[in-house]
Amino acid sequence: MALYETTVQIVPVLMIALFLDTRTASSGASGSSRSKRIQERVFIVLCVGAFAASLLIVAGVLPAGVTTQALVIAALIGCIALMAEPAWRRSRGVLRRRGDP
Repeated sequence: MALYETTVQIVPVLMIALFLDTRTASSGASGSSRSKRIQERVFIVLCVGAFAASLLIVAGVLPAGVTTQALVIAALIGCIALMAEPAWRRSRGVLRRRGDP
């Protein structure tokens, strides 16, 4: 049950992080912008899916099981990976501006 309770607490924070990231990130080329919009939509779907499943389990509407654990964990991994990708790109840009390889 701890996985689901933690997910219900963490997912709103992830959604806020996405909102703050999109407010501070500089806009790129149109192709990059389209890719970013798709990436954000996938992120939102994963977050909402993990949140909804966890909330239904915590509320006792759905039974907890191996399948629901796998789905929630996979959704959280996807969210973290989608958040890490732009951060990785930005960190490479910072390193290049400093003269590092």
